Amino acid sequence: MTVIIAVVVGLTFLFGFGNVLSLALRLGVPVWVAPLIAPAVDLSILGLLLATRYLALHGALAEDLRPLRKFTLFVSAVSLVLNVAEPVLSGNYGKAAFDAVGPMLLIGWAEIGPQILQALARIEIPVTPSVERRQSDGQREPAAARADDDLSCAPS
Repeated sequence: MTVIIAVVVGLTFLFGFGNVLSLALRLGVPVWVAPLIAPAVDLSILGLLLATRYLALHGALAEDLRPLRKFTLFVSAVSLVLNVAEPVLSGNYGKAAFDAVGPMLLIGWAEIGPQILQALARIEIPVTPSVERRQSDGQREPAAARADDDLSCAPS
């Protein structure tokens, strides 16, 4: 789940960089400032998604995540506007619709991602008690104890 969100954010970052740079140059933003806008917006989204992921996986309540979710939606909307503004100004509405895809995916993931992560964190993996493994001293270890060890070492 985390990898999918990271890939979507990364692709949206690359995609939006050109769109926002083009808009900034069209609006007369200085050349040395223009390339800084898209990364600032996209890194804000990334930071918010990472914070939301961490909190969601560590038991944060929906009310704790609400401010993060709202700000993530706001920053994603800013990304959407920045990505579609240049083609809209040019009257190229097909390109504007195409350029809206990345930011709309971010908005969707920002909305549903924390809920999916919380649901995944609540799922318990069933343990088959008949499976055993040998300990280093030759004794067998019950599968339930091994499953607890495996789960405590699993990356989150």
